[in-house]
Amino acid sequence: MVRSRLVAVAVVVLGLCVLGCGSAADGAERAGDAGDAAAAMSDGEGQRRPIDVNDLGYDRGSPDAPVLVLEFSDFGCPYCSRFALSSLPQIEEEFIHDGVVRWKYVPFVMGMFPNGAEAARASECAAEQGEAGFWAMHDRLYRNQSAWKATSGPRELFVSYARALELDDDAFADCYDSSDAALERINLNNALAARLGVRATPTFFVNGVRVQGALPMEHFRLLLKGAAAQ
Repeated sequence: MVRSRLVAVAVVVLGLCVLGCGSAADGAERAGDAGDAAAAMSDGEGQRRPIDVNDLGYDRGSPDAPVLVLEFSDFGCPYCSRFALSSLPQIEEEFIHDGVVRWKYVPFVMGMFPNGAEAARASECAAEQGEAGFWAMHDRLYRNQSAWKATSGPRELFVSYARALELDDDAFADCYDSSDAALERINLNNALAARLGVRATPTFFVNGVRVQGALPMEHFRLLLKGAAAQ
């Protein structure tokens, strides 16, 4: 699997007094506009801890981009789906392609969505066949979120997705059934999300500053432009 060069990011870890939620809508409402969101993530008592992100998540964009965004999302979250299918393509066109933003998606499991853990495992098994495989499965899982959340046979459905994406479906199925490495990556992501106090999906860290909730595109654009300017 292709991995980026070693980098480190100082991640702001806010105190545990931040209100928890299982809905990204709540996080977006509390965030308000882009200026308020940035201020809210910077206020209060916090501590900076260095996090090595070399082997964390899956990348889009140049490793030398001035802005690094870590996205913690659950494939079962409807707000994550909306962001992935509408906002992220715009961000890629405006910021990622131009070398301004390096985007790193970190799949984790909140434990509140049907078949969410299974979907995360499917994404990691697609990633075993390359990061392009991960991103193809990422899009498929979000586009078909309603179908796999409602099914009683997620394995068969995910194998059919792998086949449709022209992945090696036998290798995918073997990984899904028995890969310790895929489960270890999910567990690592879950542990890091807990350590960073991620309680809503999606949650982003923009150059170390936490932004909670699926902000409207116009607000996220302002945050990215501000981070690039700094």
